[in-house]
Amino acid sequence: MENTQQLYASVIKSAYGLSMGALWQHLSIDCADVSEDYLFRKKVFFEFLTRLLKEKKIKLAANSVYLTGTLSEQLTLLKNAWPPYPSDDEDNDLDESGMWFLVKAPAGLVWLMPDGKEVWT
Repeated sequence: MENTQQLYASVIKSAYGLSMGALWQHLSIDCADVSEDYLFRKKVFFEFLTRLLKEKKIKLAANSVYLTGTLSEQLTLLKNAWPPYPSDDEDNDLDESGMWFLVKAPAGLVWLMPDGKEVWT
């Protein structure tokens, strides 16, 4: 996608410091002009997470502990836990209340601020 850089900049600007669920929601809103396709949004979401991890803007953590392993292993943990779409299980919701991010996601985001502070979400 040629506008990925523009989309990335827009989403990161609007969701910087927010939770993984908020990042998904901001991406969904910004993607609406490009594609309504869920699989496209999921692909771009994981591309963004990968980029943020490589740029050292975020870390993934659970229960106040950073995830270990390679970036690929950490992302695979999220991908393997990703809920089916659509789902009848309220706890698998990604788009309305974003419940999956709150109750089932195996990790959350820790934003690494330029001044060295961390924002745990």
